[in-house]
Amino acid sequence: MRAGKRAGFSGACALLLALLMFLSVSVSAQAAPNDLSELTLMLAQNAADNYRLTDAQGQLIRPRLAPELKGRGSPDEDGVMPDYVGIAGYAALQTDWKVSRFNSFASTPWILPVYREDEAELPNDMIRHKTPVLVVDQYLRAGKGGKYTGMLDVIRLDTMKSCRINVINFVTVPYWTLDLSEAVKYGYCIAIYRSADGHKPMDRKGHRGMLPEGTYVLMCFSNPPKYTSPDTENNPLMGIVFRNKSGNEAQFRTFLFFDPGDLSLVY
Repeated sequence: MRAGKRAGFSGACALLLALLMFLSVSVSAQAAPNDLSELTLMLAQNAADNYRLTDAQGQLIRPRLAPELKGRGSPDEDGVMPDYVGIAGYAALQTDWKVSRFNSFASTPWILPVYREDEAELPNDMIRHKTPVLVVDQYLRAGKGGKYTGMLDVIRLDTMKSCRINVINFVTVPYWTLDLSEAVKYGYCIAIYRSADGHKPMDRKGHRGMLPEGTYVLMCFSNPPKYTSPDTENNPLMGIVFRNKSGNEAQFRTFLFFDPGDLSLVY
């Protein structure tokens, strides 16, 4: 009886995972954020029921979606620690110097570290950006700027294995399925530039210039703290492109502001 239940659970998970992974990597998935969230919740519910997952108080975990929560340790009420236990969400890169400093950002999938109980990185383990997870416990503390820092114990819904991730790398929404103008509010993503509306990219001094069609752009800020677009009406979105210096193989970053109509979110 138990073996039959496990076999049935594994078969159902395999089907759900296939659908979930298709939606998470498909470029056309921007039209289906609710479908992806619902599939993630179904996987979380199956995992919780099959393994009888409990919280720190020994209570059975009842998975839920919580798109209203900001994620990444940001308080949803000033001074109140967010409660992520039981939320079906996603591991998603937030800040990483290897991604934002070098032109290797277009090499996907992005990889996030997992941690030991002492919060040291596990050198031989990792979790992919966009991986669906179920939070089963949290170890948070007050940090700078009103945010909370620390770790989350999660069940990976792609492998049904447990691991520990940094709370900064947890989101409640599959933001890569949203419109680009909304997606950049949640975290890093990749877009491809193709001129469509005639508003050429603009630098921080207001200079417009040509950019090769098909250029990959790293989108990483919604409201950048240090940079404001000189043309917030036509070029509101800031991204990073990498260019070679004249006669030099070394690449350097350029911050440019784009018309949303010229960018297509691809990762």
